[in-house]
Amino acid sequence: MADEQLKKKVYEVLKKGYFSGPDDTVDVSDGPEDSIHLIIVSRKFDGRRLKEKSDLIWSQLMQQLSADEWGKVSLSIGASPEEIKAT
Repeated sequence: MADEQLKKKVYEVLKKGYFSGPDDTVDVSDGPEDSIHLIIVSRKFDGRRLKEKSDLIWSQLMQQLSADEWGKVSLSIGASPEEIKAT
């Protein structure tokens, strides 16, 4: 199980940063062992390629967290609402 304080910190970095819009959804959950999984749904991902989405997420994490902290993130998924509806 991931450290609760770190999960909260990761959430705050993303939600108070680039994904601060009222329609942006940030979900931080436990991954295997002590890792963290992220799912972000935002219109800011509209029309972006997978690498661009990943870059948006990781730029926030790497700017605001130490390498030990962001190194705990083992999965990050960014999707637009339209992509979610299409599945």
